[in-house]
Amino acid sequence: MITISTPDAQGAGYTASTACDENVTIRALTASDTATGQLYVTTIALSDISQNATTGCGGKIMQIALRINNQMSYSSWSIPAASSDATFYLTSATTSVNAYYADTLISPFQADGLTNVAISQIGSFNRNFNWTKRTPVGATTKNWVAITSSSDGTKLAAAVGNGYIYTSSDSGDTWTEQTGSGSRSWSGLTSSADGTKLAATVSSSLSGYIYTSTDSGVTWTQRTPVGASNPRTWYSITSSADGTKLAAGINYGYLYTSSDSGDTWTERRPDSAQQRWLSIASSSDGTKLVAGTNNNYIYTSSDSGATWTQRISCNCYAVTSSSDGTKLAAGAYPGSIYTSSDSGVTWTTRTAAGSRNWNSIASSADGTNLAAAAYNNHIYTSSDSGVTWDQVTDSVVAGAAGTTTALWRSITSSADGTKLATAVPAGYLYTGTK
Repeated sequence: MITISTPDAQGAGYTASTACDENVTIRALTASDTATGQLYVTTIALSDISQNATTGCGGKIMQIALRINNQMSYSSWSIPAASSDATFYLTSATTSVNAYYADTLISPFQADGLTNVAISQIGSFNRNFNWTKRTPVGATTKNWVAITSSSDGTKLAAAVGNGYIYTSSDSGDTWTEQTGSGSRSWSGLTSSADGTKLAATVSSSLSGYIYTSTDSGVTWTQRTPVGASNPRTWYSITSSADGTKLAAGINYGYLYTSSDSGDTWTERRPDSAQQRWLSIASSSDGTKLVAGTNNNYIYTSSDSGATWTQRISCNCYAVTSSSDGTKLAAGAYPGSIYTSSDSGVTWTTRTAAGSRNWNSIASSADGTNLAAAAYNNHIYTSSDSGVTWDQVTDSVVAGAAGTTTALWRSITSSADGTKLATAVPAGYLYTGTK
């Protein structure tokens, strides 16, 4: 066991243990090799690390340096903020360090090969968002049901149930009521990466159609995938980055895809029976799709919706995708959040955010940063692809319904995950920035 404390140098170029915690204990945990009887180090345990964000290492990026057989090896990891100290483990079996990610593995080595060790702070990160309440048409509340964002987060569009669509070109500072959209029972909304192409769904069984815009929401065109005389209760919609490939789902019906920005559509039947297609998400090129149903399964497609594969059973109101379609996330209503790193082939249940009524979920382009909104509950964010989650406690957001919770309906993210926007029925819009 080696206890590092300032100002001792441990032979790795550092003059102190860390800049944020001067007393850290590092233990090399050994296991005996049955063939040779030699002791091998299989795990490095770092204990008594303060996770306090103000006085300790919370929110900091740490690096460990190991001198093994006269060769230097380095590994770094992020320490989330918490009220108590923690122990972190670096192993040869996984890149997970007590559920947080390191950038290298540690290969087992003979115990006498370790001659020097040290840790140091090499950076910091911000897991918190600063939130602002937005009131596009004065202080009155509206029935906000959907919100979407351009990749850089500057262009936003939000829809009001039984109202108009509103747009912003300055990250939500100012808004324009787009009367050209018409006052409708809007249910879903999606945007191209540059924010110029928008597509929206209407859920009314009497007047439900898909509408598209090519001028950032100023003018709109009605689309009739199932014939002008057959309106449907459209519920969900998604878009490729260039806005040419669209996919939309019906509440008690089938899925439909378009490869020409909504001019023509093809009916898709992932399941022989009609389903409530409550959520759908797309890769940036539109080839990989993921869709969630009520009281049924998650479905994925790798050919722009031509064929589908049934995945895990999930009452999923919310799904999202990384830009390449490999990292997926889904939220059950009620239930847990699920993530996949292989385009939906396998899934991991994430319990850190709890079992809640997940209404919407959004992802950064690389799938690392996630944001999820729970109905009549809180917003949660993750910066490690869903392994750990932070509850948003910002006073602006906490006041959405006069309490710490709100009836969150929809959430969207910029490509880098630093800008969020969310909508509350019978409430307001909110934007969050790191």
